[in-house]
Amino acid sequence: MVKIQPEIECAEGRVVRSESSRFLVDDGEQVVPCRLRGRIKRDTQLQVKSVVVGDRVLIRLTGPVPHPEAEGIIEEILPRSNLLSRAAAGGGRREQVLMANLDRVFIVMSTREPDFNARLLDRFLVGVAHQGLDAVICLNKCELASAAERIAMISTYREVGYPVLLVSAWEGAGLDRLRESMRGRTSFFLGPSGTGKSSLLSKIQPGLELVTRAVSRLTGKGRHSTTHTELHSLSFGGYVADSPGLREFGLWGVQPLDLARCFPEFRPYLEDCHYLNCSHSHEPDCGLKQAVEELRVDPRRYESYLRILESIREGKLSF
Repeated sequence: MVKIQPEIECAEGRVVRSESSRFLVDDGEQVVPCRLRGRIKRDTQLQVKSVVVGDRVLIRLTGPVPHPEAEGIIEEILPRSNLLSRAAAGGGRREQVLMANLDRVFIVMSTREPDFNARLLDRFLVGVAHQGLDAVICLNKCELASAAERIAMISTYREVGYPVLLVSAWEGAGLDRLRESMRGRTSFFLGPSGTGKSSLLSKIQPGLELVTRAVSRLTGKGRHSTTHTELHSLSFGGYVADSPGLREFGLWGVQPLDLARCFPEFRPYLEDCHYLNCSHSHEPDCGLKQAVEELRVDPRRYESYLRILESIREGKLSF
């Protein structure tokens, strides 16, 4: 006969999967299905979800023993060291935290199918920089573009100091460098649908059994093959979370006067402006505008800045 143990003392664990109102929490000995304590649900007003993948939580085990059949209740969310978030889709004014307590964000873009989108990449980079996180640009499907095309896509980003990895999930190129960048870290894969995030992870860590789908021939846009965020352990050390593809990335908490500092190459020129609260868009005697005119700053990145600035002022989620 199985003995029922109503409750035991709280254990600390990490949320490794979040889907709807159910969670999986790894407490170091087992992965426990959990639900939220009601008061935590009620505390959430400005966030889409109060508990996300990567959160450290205290859980109280309930249900039958032995442990393999245990379930739990999330009693408390422990303080986060950092997070990655965006404005919730659909025009809402709520924060959607994508992951908590991470070390590095890999922004996965593709050369083709879907086409490389520099404007969206810049928006991702701003969101990552604003939250003080480490970003790596991962350009996938390199077999679909010529060397000259690839250089045109990523040269500006390399010049201003972003780490850039050229990879091909199809051919296996660049995967060793990608593994080394992930080793020993808790990583998050961010990017549009169809760029190959799940395919890359399946090649890096065989056995994850991540579902992949072909890009829609009708729209040329990626289909969502990942429907929830899940944290996976890596055999070579570290963890990685795959996430659903994003077709828009509303910046959360970025104020107009904060935006320029999210572009690393802009920073040396921001003290050269005549006005302390210069927006670097229309004011005279602007150090950044002069740097753009003298081609010390890439005009394409400055144009991205102006578009993002306008979208923040107007409350838009995408261009």
